[in-house]
Amino acid sequence: MKSITARLIFTIILISLSVSLVIGATTLYRSSSLLENETKTQILSSTKEQANGLSAKFSHIEGLVDSLAGTVMASFDVKKKQADPNYISSFNRDLKKIIKNSLSATQLAHGLYVTYNPEFTSHNDEVWFARMDGRITYIAADFAANKRDFSLPYEEDMAYFFRPQETGKSSWTGPYFDKDVSLNVLSYSKAIRIDGHFIGVAGADITTGTTLDLVSSMRLYPHGYAFLLDENLHPIIAPADSQAPSYIKPGQAAVTEFTADEKLLMAYAPLSNGWVLATVQPQSEVYAAISQLKNAFLLIFIITLGAIIIVAIFFSRAFSKPIEEKQLLLEKENYEKDVLLVYQARQAKIGEMMGNITHQWKQPLNSIHLIIENLLDAYNYDALDRETMTSAADKIETITKTMARTITDFTEFLKPPAENSSFEVNRCIALAVSLMEESLRRNNISVDFDTKETYRAYGNANEFSHVLFNVLNNARDAILDSRTDDRRIRIDLRHCMKSGTQFTQLEIYNAGMPIDDEQLSQVFDQYYTTKPADEGTGLGLYISRIIIEKRMNGTIRLVNRSRGVSCIIEIPTKGEAS
Repeated sequence: MKSITARLIFTIILISLSVSLVIGATTLYRSSSLLENETKTQILSSTKEQANGLSAKFSHIEGLVDSLAGTVMASFDVKKKQADPNYISSFNRDLKKIIKNSLSATQLAHGLYVTYNPEFTSHNDEVWFARMDGRITYIAADFAANKRDFSLPYEEDMAYFFRPQETGKSSWTGPYFDKDVSLNVLSYSKAIRIDGHFIGVAGADITTGTTLDLVSSMRLYPHGYAFLLDENLHPIIAPADSQAPSYIKPGQAAVTEFTADEKLLMAYAPLSNGWVLATVQPQSEVYAAISQLKNAFLLIFIITLGAIIIVAIFFSRAFSKPIEEKQLLLEKENYEKDVLLVYQARQAKIGEMMGNITHQWKQPLNSIHLIIENLLDAYNYDALDRETMTSAADKIETITKTMARTITDFTEFLKPPAENSSFEVNRCIALAVSLMEESLRRNNISVDFDTKETYRAYGNANEFSHVLFNVLNNARDAILDSRTDDRRIRIDLRHCMKSGTQFTQLEIYNAGMPIDDEQLSQVFDQYYTTKPADEGTGLGLYISRIIIEKRMNGTIRLVNRSRGVSCIIEIPTKGEAS
């Protein structure tokens, strides 16, 4: 009897140990892999956000220069200059006030200037103010002493003057030493041309020290670092000991691993001016939490193994107990499994709902961000009046009210709405377009919708606005991805009859690329998306189909046109009881 018991104990321990090893190894591998991928996604997302923030700062400098150049082009009189030798001096008196006031309105720029073309003025002229020792100071540049040469080929410190002429567009320079202020700076400049005459350039400087502070602050871990490359992947701002692989692709965002003195993880993202921001983190710091998880798994495995041995001995000794007791034990285990399954199902549903809410909130939050940026720009250029402020406040209030209603809408999403009613389709279209106004304007996309007739449909107006928002968002993305010159979304409304029932038909057309037939049959499926994994969830059109077909007894479909794609929505104009 003792021999049989010993063998039974040994067999149970061996089987349990094997199963535990397999389950533990599989769980550890999958968990580590998932966490590593999630960490990479978070680092890439953070790098993109930082790149967008840096782009906004550079865009602010660009806007400052564009405004100054526009002022000069609007006010400079070439004929008066040719007729009056003293015109330049007179013009510069007003220009000094403009430049000084513009520079005072920003803390980011170090200097703001207009450098005249010597061939046009017959001598070297420049109006230049810089922030010296915390004060806005006029800089009387000494061209002769600093050997500033306005002839070709030009030196590095003259790129700000010649590059806009060469490229035919506004340009950023790489870092160079400005002898007049004895500082290393980056410069953004724009050529000023009036009636075919090259008057000069308007530009702004930002010190490399300021840029270095901005870039250095973007490291994500204590021993990480960040660096900035130009469009040719030449370093602009980089720590002396920084290392990065040479296969960064301009215009793209990605995350990759490489080995220098230690294993590193790098994420990079493009800036709006073509430059590239990259962040580099030691993998030992990035995956520290995963290493701790592995240690925790090892500890759990040891504890579990001990528990298995104890349980094996217990069950071996209790092997001769009545079958009824074993049945009770099995029932208890089955009950615990049932509880676990119910819990897992509930968690999955909560996760699905949160995914829906996250998707629904992305665009409104982006719209609020764009409105605030426009307010800041208007404030910086003294263009912030009561009408602009009131309009922005009204838009933000509308967006936040819609976002607040989203929580309630999704709580009852799987249930029929409490009450459907007749609503104006025109008003829902206007609301959805208004919420996307800032994003559409930023991307130079227009919406053609002009109808004097009021169209009505039967259902839930708020849910229908959500559908329109999803469809318009996809239409905008399709136009941007296809890089078409026709940056227009057209919305048409019409009546149609089907099986004796009157429908309101809405068609939203965009000039993006047509969709493959295989994809066209799947676009309304849950979690199916044609976008990259970090840009689309595959829930927008799925939710839209549920709202239109299940909640409003309508239809929604995508149709390829000769030059674009149309989304056609049909909803009954009256309810069944009407």
